Amino acid sequence: MNRKIGAVLSYVFMIFEVLSTLLLTPLIISSLGDAEYGVYKLIASVTGYLLLLDLGMGNSVVRYVAKYKENNDLNSNRKFVGVCVIFYSIIAVVVLALGGILIMFFQDIFAKGLSPSEIELSKQLLVLTVLNAAVTLGTSVFNNIIIAYSRFTVSKGSAIIQIIARIILTVVALELGFKSIAIVAINLLLTVIVRLYYIIYVLYVLKLRPKFKNIDFSFIKEIVAYSSFILLQMIATQINCYADQVLLGMFVVSSSVIIAVYGVGTQLVQYFQSIGQALGGILMPGVVKMVEKGATPEELQNEMVRIGRYSLSILGIIFVGFAVNGQTFLTIWVGDGYKQSYYVALLLMLAYVFILTESIGTQILWAKNKHQLQSVIKLLIVVLNVFLTIILIKWNPLIGATIGTFISLMLGDVLCMNIVFKKEIGISLKQYYCGLFKGIAPCLVLSTVSGWLFSLVNMTGLVAMAVNLVIMVSVYLISMWFFGLNSGEKKLLKSITGKLLVLRKK
Repeated sequence: MNRKIGAVLSYVFMIFEVLSTLLLTPLIISSLGDAEYGVYKLIASVTGYLLLLDLGMGNSVVRYVAKYKENNDLNSNRKFVGVCVIFYSIIAVVVLALGGILIMFFQDIFAKGLSPSEIELSKQLLVLTVLNAAVTLGTSVFNNIIIAYSRFTVSKGSAIIQIIARIILTVVALELGFKSIAIVAINLLLTVIVRLYYIIYVLYVLKLRPKFKNIDFSFIKEIVAYSSFILLQMIATQINCYADQVLLGMFVVSSSVIIAVYGVGTQLVQYFQSIGQALGGILMPGVVKMVEKGATPEELQNEMVRIGRYSLSILGIIFVGFAVNGQTFLTIWVGDGYKQSYYVALLLMLAYVFILTESIGTQILWAKNKHQLQSVIKLLIVVLNVFLTIILIKWNPLIGATIGTFISLMLGDVLCMNIVFKKEIGISLKQYYCGLFKGIAPCLVLSTVSGWLFSLVNMTGLVAMAVNLVIMVSVYLISMWFFGLNSGEKKLLKSITGKLLVLRKK
């Protein structure tokens, strides 16, 4: 039941995230202008690297707290939490120190890409975003404990409220004439409030209080070994997410507008990822239970296929809908100046269709503590991403950066991942992909063809896009019902529909 509630709340949270982007991005761009918006996105990218100082401990907290809870070992749980509190407190101080150094040398690093006024604004934004990163990391142990306890109404519910508050406060601030500094200040304020709530909930509701006396540090070696390889994966992920914007700022003259265009494209990709990852945060405790109970490779493969099909059925129609209508959408949403964002979003979304549908495999590797090879390979591939991007942005800054990241993602997060899944989990790649795409792929092709045929009609604008999307989704849903979904998926859909109808009658 907790997983079902968590799944529902995860998708509600995702919907609010997407809506916040759709509502706020045009307003932010028009209020800030292209150049300041580019600076704003650049600072978000730079600060994102500070979150790497989590050092992979976030997943360790979920894994070990869930494990100790499952085994009713409260004493070990308290000792573990005590170590984590000390660790994250130190990390918060390190973040502040590194942020100060970054601010001091920011001008030297980005002198080529930004003007003096843009550099000054960047430093002011960095002060607030570094504080936000310090608060986020310093208190992340409490957020992860709540997830490990499967209290999804708390973690996801507070996140949803935070998004709603951010939308309201940001709109008010921009309407009053405030700029990017106000936006990041609002984010900092809301982070502080939500994190205080997490601390109070863990200490006084869950009553899991850290224990600092008589801590047995013998298990630290195991935790560090587990976390260090997750850190490598985090580094790889963060580089792929933010490297392009940082490299554009470093090596391309007057790059703020280019970063803005790239930022709009990657913003869409980030929320595409959010849709695919909506189940990820609630799966880890369940995967730990499967592994602890000795699930066979065949059982784990079936779980990968089952969860992957749910993700693919949603991500697939979003991708093909964007492929057909994306340029029209961007013109309506943010204007003609951002048409090239379409190519950024489309290419990276294509890679993430594969990555996100098999992400449950990574959760299984973490639970089995067999993620070491995966981490090393991914990090090596990301080095290739940086190398390719530096070369390709000299040819075409926007498209070159996108192609470099696409190649990196396909090699590292798809090809290498599949090799690792086969080796460490024991799945059959042929059976996995046949099970994943069976029935769904033809439905996506039919939907795409229907959308393309309608686009040949001489209609433009919002109404034409809406009609096209309705046609594509209708063709997709009808075809999915008749030959896309398997019997188990149809049964689940009927069950959900029945419960919704009962709730409606009440």
